[in-house]
Amino acid sequence: MVEFMAIQQRGFHNTCDKNGNIDGFEFRFVPTYYKGLWFTQCRFGNIEVDGEVFDRDGLIFEYQGMEYTREEMFDLNLYWQFREPLVFKVKKPGGLSIGYHDVKLQFGWVLNYNGELEKEFDGSGLGNSFIFDPNYERRMLLCR
Repeated sequence: MVEFMAIQQRGFHNTCDKNGNIDGFEFRFVPTYYKGLWFTQCRFGNIEVDGEVFDRDGLIFEYQGMEYTREEMFDLNLYWQFREPLVFKVKKPGGLSIGYHDVKLQFGWVLNYNGELEKEFDGSGLGNSFIFDPNYERRMLLCR
């Protein structure tokens, strides 16, 4: 089934460590831009779930089976294909409770031809960061 929302319900679940203990959660995201992007252009902000903020520096991103930190994404010479999801992995001991959650994230990208790249995303949309929607939001149901 194809989902057209940027934050995807499919893939929203708690994660476990190698001992089977719930250590966080993950969800899938696709940008609303009309074509793909280079990951070097992408700027990822904080994640907020039910008012709790998860710092962008603690996020892990999975694309095509490989995991990357936010810092590694700045130099990742890989093209993010249009409508291909990126998995956001968030560490939270005990994960999220079963039920509905309000998930919000900041995402933007820079235009490489505007001069020196800015590595920080502050949500302002100023400088070289070009943001169509700095706050993607969706209410999602966690079933397991």
